[in-house]
Amino acid sequence: MIISFSRFAFSLALSLVVLALIAQPFSSLLQPIVASAQVHDQDFTIVVLSDTQNYSQSYPDIFKAQTQWIVRNREALNIVYVVHSGDIVNTASSTRQWENASAAMAILEDPLTTGLADGIPYGILPGNHDFPTTNYNAYFGVSRFSGRSYYGGHYGSDNDNNYGLFNAGGMDFIVVNVQYRPTGDILAWADALLDAHRDRRAIVVSHEILDADASFTFLGQAFYRTLKDNPNLFLMLCGHVHTEAWRMDAFGSYVIYTLLADYQDEPNGGNGWLRILEFSPRHNEIRVKTYSPTLDRYQTDADSQFTLPYRMRMTFYLPALLSRPGINSYVEANDQGIWS
Repeated sequence: MIISFSRFAFSLALSLVVLALIAQPFSSLLQPIVASAQVHDQDFTIVVLSDTQNYSQSYPDIFKAQTQWIVRNREALNIVYVVHSGDIVNTASSTRQWENASAAMAILEDPLTTGLADGIPYGILPGNHDFPTTNYNAYFGVSRFSGRSYYGGHYGSDNDNNYGLFNAGGMDFIVVNVQYRPTGDILAWADALLDAHRDRRAIVVSHEILDADASFTFLGQAFYRTLKDNPNLFLMLCGHVHTEAWRMDAFGSYVIYTLLADYQDEPNGGNGWLRILEFSPRHNEIRVKTYSPTLDRYQTDADSQFTLPYRMRMTFYLPALLSRPGINSYVEANDQGIWS
């Protein structure tokens, strides 16, 4: 892994620190460094919605409660992106179900309640229950997202496969949303996207990747085999299988996590359970939680709440002669995710 600034840039920065130390007290030099670090150290959150088909069919108020909770907690949790991993509706031909789903997701788009011109960034894709995708594209097509700053684009002429871009914690991200049962051409498109955006940390979302025992399904094997050589890929998210599971795969010098979450077998079509991924750059970890806004309760078993180590921040130590009493002799900087 190569850090995002060159050896020359670091040497120059170190020289400036030395000159500043000569000219002024170290404490006054430290203030802007701390102020900058506070901005880049902020924890941020990605929320995952999965398999909402029962809500769209029979419990639309639970679906709305999920997205309303996201909006209410956007600032408190610093929610920067929302993922929907497919099976938006139960019956693809039912316009009533699509209307319910559209109304729930529209809550994320309201600039007045979210305080954001484009709403809270989110990505969505069709699961098996959303095929054929005629209605999916009527309600969640390119025109719904075109012009939103976070929308990166799509594959082909529809929005079955699309991607989003966002920044958080001083890091750039790409989220690639891939339809259920993609063709080889679609996987090649996703692979090319990750390569073209190799300076962005990458998340891939599709409906089916993992089985209940945390093994890759046949489709999951295709995803991993095709995409694993992209060192910026660190996370894959999926639903489809009615349980929770996760795995970690080491490829070369980096790790790819794959997380499965699907709560549709719970009472009331899923009881409002959703996934919360809290990224903590200062601690280099992703804290995974499972919460229901309708029950106001967390699931705390080992498959529902756990922590994943993930390097977001590098620490560089200055020579000991630069240290001062009561001041640690190091400078911390975000690893911006430029790999080779």
